[in-house]
Amino acid sequence: MPKFKLLHTGENQALVNETYKKIDGYIAELFHEDEVIQIDDMYSFSFGTVTVNILVRPWHSEDVLVDVFSYLAEDVSLSKAQLDELLRMNATIPFGSFGLSVDNSVKFSYTLAGKNLDKNEFSAAVQNIAAIADQYDEQFEIIATE
Repeated sequence: MPKFKLLHTGENQALVNETYKKIDGYIAELFHEDEVIQIDDMYSFSFGTVTVNILVRPWHSEDVLVDVFSYLAEDVSLSKAQLDELLRMNATIPFGSFGLSVDNSVKFSYTLAGKNLDKNEFSAAVQNIAAIADQYDEQFEIIATE
């Protein structure tokens, strides 16, 4: 049996709040004041032709998740070959992955554990999602209009 503890069920709202405070500080260091907007519990900023979002979600009683994501195209019908290509692209990108939501939106996302989130990993996630999403969004928009 592994040495790690099993995850406990439940939500830790205090940890969600602490993680948002950390993110507030990191955002203040990484962005100019007017570059990031916050609507309810989600932060958003524009990079090139995409919008990048940051959201903290409960995970279990001892940790939370920090989702960094960008939607690349909506209402997309991908062929089997295109879906296979998405999976191949996931195998070559070091952080983050492409996905297809239930409403057929293509999403690029990366999720971090929030309890011990540091500026370096947060910055890397934000920069990587922004750069990759901006690189590939036009490709998926073309598919969406076909």
